[in-house]
Formats: sequence, structure tokens, C-alpha cells
Amino acid sequence: MTRWLRWLGPLLLALACSAAPPARLPLGEPLILRGSDGANHDLRAEVASSTLTVFVFYSRSCPCLRVHEARLHELADDYRARGVSVLLVDAEVGADPATDALEARRRGYRLPLLTDRDARLAKAVDAVFATHAVVVDTSGNVRYSGGLDSDKNHLHPDARPYLRDALDDLLAGHAPRAQRPEPLGCALQLD
Repeated sequence: MTRWLRWLGPLLLALACSAAPPARLPLGEPLILRGSDGANHDLRAEVASSTLTVFVFYSRSCPCLRVHEARLHELADDYRARGVSVLLVDAEVGADPATDALEARRRGYRLPLLTDRDARLAKAVDAVFATHAVVVDTSGNVRYSGGLDSDKNHLHPDARPYLRDALDDLLAGHAPRAQRPEPLGCALQLD
């Protein structure tokens, strides 16, 4: 038993010291983004008013995101009554509220497309791909960061629904079963 403790003690200490603090949104300072709905969205207020907030990063030219648009609208509809808010975020170089509003209308988005000209949100949560989903709680703690599902640019009925699973787990009071599944989209042009 003593030999076990000598081995286990240093291991537990190393794990405790190496654990990174949970990621948080930069909500200490105002982060207000213009939406395709014509409104200014204060992210601090958006996050505080929802049980969970989902940010999905957008690229106008990404076919992977284009393929997932119907799934995103369905997901937003399915979870709205449970207090989950879903927002798209354009953080690419040249992001423009007027262009984003036109594109959102053209694509028939029912979700707000927020323009993050300086990529502050994308950089804060290390989003580097279109289709990257980030789920935060009411305090701005990142509870899930990763892919929407296991599909890339062709939808399959047996795709692993990473984001749905994460939302179900979090709403049930559990940690997401999939930790950081890779987003399968186009690289965002942030600089």
C-alpha cells in the first residue's frame, strides 16, 4: 500500500499542477458585435440571458459550413426551449456587417450572423476553422469547444453529433462525453 501511495501521490500532484484553468470568454470588457438582424449584440448580456450559448464560426466561402446550415437551424430550433442560444460569428479578415446581413438573407439564415471584425472572440477561444463550435455557460466559461459532428462536406445519417451530445450532457449536468473533437471545416482567415 505504501508503495502505491508513493507512486500515486506525485502523479496526482503533477496532474493537478498541469491542469489548465477553464477557458473563459473575455467578458470583463464590452464585446458588442453587429448582427445580421440589424441589432448590436452585447455578448456579456447574450451569455448571461441563456442557459448555454453556442458560437459557431462562419466563413462565407466554406462548403463545409454551407452543408451544415440546415443542421444548425434544426439544432437551434430543438434547443431554444431549453434556454440554448445559437449564434454564427464571422471573424474573418474583411468581415463587414452589411455584407454579412446580405449573405444571411441570401442564405435564409434564421440565426443571427455576428460580425467580429477584429476576431476578438475567435482568438479568445482559439477558433481557427469554420464550423468550430464553442459552448459557454452563463458565466462565460467554455464548456465545449470542437466540431459540430463527424461530417465534413457530405452529410451522413450516422454522423456522430458532437455538439448535440455536448448540449445534452451539459443540460443534464454532466461534462461533455467528447472533449475537443476536431472541427472539420475550412481554415478561418483571421489575419
